[in-house]
Amino acid sequence: MSDILISIKPKWCELIFSGQKIDEIRRTKPSWSDGWTYTVYVWQTGGGGIIGRFTVRKFTCIQAWIDEDGEKHLGNTIGLRHCVNDDELFDYIYAGKKEGNNYPSAWAWRIEDPVKFDKPLPLSGFGLKRPPQSWQYANWI
Repeated sequence: MSDILISIKPKWCELIFSGQKIDEIRRTKPSWSDGWTYTVYVWQTGGGGIIGRFTVRKFTCIQAWIDEDGEKHLGNTIGLRHCVNDDELFDYIYAGKKEGNNYPSAWAWRIEDPVKFDKPLPLSGFGLKRPPQSWQYANWI
């Protein structure tokens, strides 16, 4: 089990801790093997502090591509609840497309057991000076 610190915008934090959003979409994921569990601490962007945590035990790869007719496609999205419409999801994934890769991908981090703290915790309490732009491993515990 490892810890991760992730930066999330306030509107997504609200949906996560209300249980409406159970998949967090990111272009990358941590190293992972079956049976591994991560505790993910949530930094709310805009100076909100570390406001809670959740567990991740599963990552799902989502691919985006454009066929020869110019139609946009997303693969492997059945059963995901990420609160983003398909056009926004496609644009987010395709914006990360690397040259020569016709099938860019992103990862759905499956959120389990979200817990919102009664009071936000400061980064300094975890020995950090600034939050990650996206996410980082956390070795404070």
